[in-house]
Amino acid sequence: MIMPRVVDHDDRRSEIIAKVWRLISEYGVDAVTTRRIAEETGYSNGLLRYYFPSKDSVIVAAFQHVFDATNRRAEASASLRGIAALRVLAVEILPLDEERLAEARVVIAFWQRALHSPDEAGLYAERMAEWRADFTRFLEQARDDGQIASSIEIPVVIDELLAMLMGAQILGLFSPEESSQERQLAQLDGFVQRLRH
Repeated sequence: MIMPRVVDHDDRRSEIIAKVWRLISEYGVDAVTTRRIAEETGYSNGLLRYYFPSKDSVIVAAFQHVFDATNRRAEASASLRGIAALRVLAVEILPLDEERLAEARVVIAFWQRALHSPDEAGLYAERMAEWRADFTRFLEQARDDGQIASSIEIPVVIDELLAMLMGAQILGLFSPEESSQERQLAQLDGFVQRLRH
């Protein structure tokens, strides 16, 4: 008797998302059509709709995938705290290599959509709030450990840091000749160094 193949739905969903975020990165959001996803994955339109009922839902999933990938890389240094932990997360957001540049393309494509979608704007705000919470925790640890001055206004520092990181994603894509790995890391380290004074 032939046993039916057991389908791991989480794995299949992840496989589809992996194809879609790469599709967005290489060709833009407009390339995300049911037909194109079916070509990339080999799955039928009906099966794709089972996992993602709309184009919007799969694009949101691709953005979430990029955010989660950044956090997974940063978690590799979970034993760190303070400035060291802050730097690890910041480095994973910076577009320092092809993988992180590809992720930046997806994020920027998502920004464009979020401008006209309250739901997607809300999702983006939630994810930024998570990073703000992480950076707040790291800076509070740094202050407690004497790594930075006690007078530092943590919310202001986080505003500056996020503006720098988001700007680096844009520059990395549109001005690569001015956004080498060395320059990005020098900017981050200069920012961190100023916190110590």
